[in-house]
Amino acid sequence: MASTNVLGARTRGRDNAFDVLRLLGAALVLVSHSFALAGDAEPRLGDHSLGVIGVEIFFAISGFLVTASWLSEPRVRAFLVKRALRILPALVVTVVLSAFVLGPLLSTLSTGEYLRDARPYTYVIDNVGAVVGAGTVWDVAYTLPGVFAGLPSDAVNGSLWTLPVEVRAYLLVLVLGLVGLLAKRLWIVAALGLLALAPGASESTLLLVVFLVSALMYVKRDSIPLDGRLALAALLVWLIAMWAPHAQPLVAIAAPYVVLYAAYRAPAGVRTITRRGDVSYGLYLLAFPVQQLLLELLGAGTSPYLLTLIALPVTYALATLSWRLVERPALRLKSMLAGPRQEAPARRPEPQPTPVLP
Repeated sequence: MASTNVLGARTRGRDNAFDVLRLLGAALVLVSHSFALAGDAEPRLGDHSLGVIGVEIFFAISGFLVTASWLSEPRVRAFLVKRALRILPALVVTVVLSAFVLGPLLSTLSTGEYLRDARPYTYVIDNVGAVVGAGTVWDVAYTLPGVFAGLPSDAVNGSLWTLPVEVRAYLLVLVLGLVGLLAKRLWIVAALGLLALAPGASESTLLLVVFLVSALMYVKRDSIPLDGRLALAALLVWLIAMWAPHAQPLVAIAAPYVVLYAAYRAPAGVRTITRRGDVSYGLYLLAFPVQQLLLELLGAGTSPYLLTLIALPVTYALATLSWRLVERPALRLKSMLAGPRQEAPARRPEPQPTPVLP
């Protein structure tokens, strides 16, 4: 009988705090962006801003749960439908509202001039296309004509850059699953990813490797102990590696273990925070334009602390609406659009994940 103190024993049910950790990651991004958008330096731990740490949390969760999703039902159609329904509906609503509600209201152009300009339309097409195409054909668009022109940054939604990276990670799982490397030789792919984290590697490369290492932890879940001493050691390694210029491989190894340990060992009481729904994706998507709007109203010299204090509850309320009116209804279409479920030959039932975003 498998030990109850290994990661695999915990994946048999839904008793976890992944939603809470996703919410924490989104909140860290919001706080970090409050400083950047106000023209101040972002709070950092070594070379890592709070925003980057928040996104690392997202990718550690996503690598684990998306791999679980594929291995529990390895069908291309079902996999793509699940990923699309989680990411695209809220994204489309966000970019359309940004381009055609927020834009005309705030642009220095007249409404007629704004709507005759091609850029609001290409803003929507580019951003949806960048996510659908994993950044291979379209690039993320950040600006709209005359919008936020007087602020330290004129970006409408700088958080969108991680979404094509996330989709790239999903497609990597799909390809590895189809060629048979996901369940049997993923350690080789993860090791190659760690080797790719040479000095100067991009943040997107780091995030993909965090995702891969977390995916490997799912595959090897029956051999990985959930030990508080190991988690403390991994946390210290993660923190120390943030200050070391060439230690990104250590970040990619330590961060997933810390996140997974926290997800399965967190006190049950903290899970009440998200009992009414998973608003983390909405919080992540909507925070940046909300913060920019607040700066437009309050003035570019607004304190980042005041900006955070106002933006967090406002964005949380909007994210709750996004969850109830857009995301949750879209997720209910999974069973209809994914087709009949075909159970994989597994030793035990696997959890149904709610991947982020990220």
